[in-house]
Amino acid sequence: MLDRPERIAFFVAACLGPVVWGVMFALFVLVQSPSGGLPLPVAEIPYLEITLLSIFIASAVAFLVEALVRQFLYNRLLKIYKVISNPDKYRNALLADAEEIGKVEMEVRSWAQRTSTEVVNLQARDDVRREFIANLSHELRTPIFNIQGYLLTLIDGVKDGKVRKEYLKKANRNVERMIRLVQDMDVLARLESNRLNLSKENYSLTEQIEDALEQMSDRLNQGEIRVIRDYDLSQSYEVNADPERIDQVLLNLISNSIKYSREEKGASVKVSIQDADKNYLIVIEDNGIGIQKEDQTRVFERFYRADRSRTHTKKVGGTGLGLAIVKHIIEAHGHSIKVTSAPGQGSAFSFTISKSLAV
Repeated sequence: MLDRPERIAFFVAACLGPVVWGVMFALFVLVQSPSGGLPLPVAEIPYLEITLLSIFIASAVAFLVEALVRQFLYNRLLKIYKVISNPDKYRNALLADAEEIGKVEMEVRSWAQRTSTEVVNLQARDDVRREFIANLSHELRTPIFNIQGYLLTLIDGVKDGKVRKEYLKKANRNVERMIRLVQDMDVLARLESNRLNLSKENYSLTEQIEDALEQMSDRLNQGEIRVIRDYDLSQSYEVNADPERIDQVLLNLISNSIKYSREEKGASVKVSIQDADKNYLIVIEDNGIGIQKEDQTRVFERFYRADRSRTHTKKVGGTGLGLAIVKHIIEAHGHSIKVTSAPGQGSAFSFTISKSLAV
C-alpha cells in the first residue's frame, strides 16, 4: 500500500507522462521537418528514445513533487510535535502573536477614531465660520442701512436745522458703532492669534474696580441699579496682571450686567472679591433676566449675544464681541472664566487673577 506522498507522486507521473511524451514528439518533428509537418517516414521517428526520455522527465518531476510534499508534511508534523512537547513556549508565542495582532487592531481603530474626530472638528469649524460671517454681515448691515437712510433723507432736503442736526448725530452714532466693531474685531483677532502682549504689573484691584464702577456710574444711576460691594474697601487686594486688559474685562462684565438687569425697581449689580490661595476670585453678579441653560456654554462665542438667549424689552446695544474678548483676556493671563445663571434669577460671571508677586 502506497502512503499519501507516494500516491501523489504516482498520480503526478501518470498524468505528466503522456504530456511530456507529446511535447517531446512535437519538438522532434519541428526540428527534423522545417515545414512543421509529417512527411517524416514513420520508421525514422525514434519512438523508444522519446518514450524513455518522457518517462525519465515525468519521474523526476514526480519525485520532486513527492519530496516537496514530504518536506511540507514533515515541517507541519514537527511544529505540532514541538507544540505538544513544549506547550508553554508555543502558547506564549501564540499569545504574543495574538497580542501583536490586538495592538495592530487597536492602532487601526484609534486611527479611524482620530480621523472621524478630525472630520467632525473640520465640519464644526466650517459651521462656526459660516455662522461668524453671517453674524458679522448682520452686525454691519444694520448701521450701514441706518447711515444710508439718514443720508438719503438729508440729500432729499430737510429744511429744519434741528432735524438735520439730529439725523447727523444718529448717522455719527452708527459710524461710531462700526468703529467699535472694527476695533473689537482687531483686539479679538490679536488675542486669538496670541499676538497681544500683556504688560503685567502689581496694582490695587480695589482701586481698579472702583474706577470701573465710576466709569459706569451714569448708566447705573440712569437705570436705578444698586451696586453691592462684597469686599473690604480698606483692603488693596494687590494683583499681578495687565491693568489695561483687566480694566477692559471689568467694564465689559459690568456693562453686560447693566444691559440685562431688571427693568423694574430692585435691580442690582454685585461685585465680590474672594481669597483663593494664590489668586483672587472676582464675581460680578446681577439679578436680571438670566440665561437659559442650553445657552450658557455659548455666551462667550463671537456675536452670540443675549439677543437670542436673553431677549427682553430693553434695547441691547454693543458689538456682540465683549464676552469673547473677556474670555480671551482671562485665558491669556492663564486663568479661566465661567458663568452660572438661571432664567429670571440673574447671572454671575466669575474669574480669577493672580495675586501680586510680593504677596
